[in-house]
Amino acid sequence: MRYAVMLIGSFAICSSAFSAEPVKYICTLDKAERIIEVSYSGEKAAPCAVNYTKDGTTQKLWSYEMTEGQCEAKAAEFAEKQKGWGWNCTQEKSPPQK
Repeated sequence: MRYAVMLIGSFAICSSAFSAEPVKYICTLDKAERIIEVSYSGEKAAPCAVNYTKDGTTQKLWSYEMTEGQCEAKAAEFAEKQKGWGWNCTQEKSPPQK
């Protein structure tokens, strides 16, 4: 048990040292498209913002200064809400990091 706690703690510390992976959802309904995207101010997962593009106009829905993972969670939650409204949302896969 002690080993597992240390392992999880080490992973959390190490994972925050890597750059944040882009998160982007493309939602479509008929011929319309919506984009939900997480943008980062630096290489880490915070600060970040969740942007929503609709009809060519982008607006910031949420932003977080210090809470890593919050933007990704909000983007996924909003994509699920879009699905509930009849949109087909898929997460775009990011290219492998070099």
